[in-house]
Amino acid sequence: MLKKKQSNGYYHCESSIVIGDKNGGEPDDAELVRLSKRLVENAVLKAVQQYLEETQNKNKPGDGSSVKTEEADRNGTDSDNNKK
Repeated sequence: MLKKKQSNGYYHCESSIVIGDKNGGEPDDAELVRLSKRLVENAVLKAVQQYLEETQNKNKPGDGSSVKTEEADRNGTDSDNNKK
């Protein structure tokens, strides 16, 4: 910063290190489309997983599904009693 600005408006640069892409520029359109598709796919997958979790949580015992299990147990014991 002690040296004067160059004619292009930037300060003098002794050296530079490029990290990341080879060209160091902005991604091209194809790369942006690919990244956008991946973001949409991830969002859809996350939404589907959340939906599945919510619907599975509704079927936990205490929500009516335990009644079916109890009836099945009773039916099983009744048939066992009939066999004796």
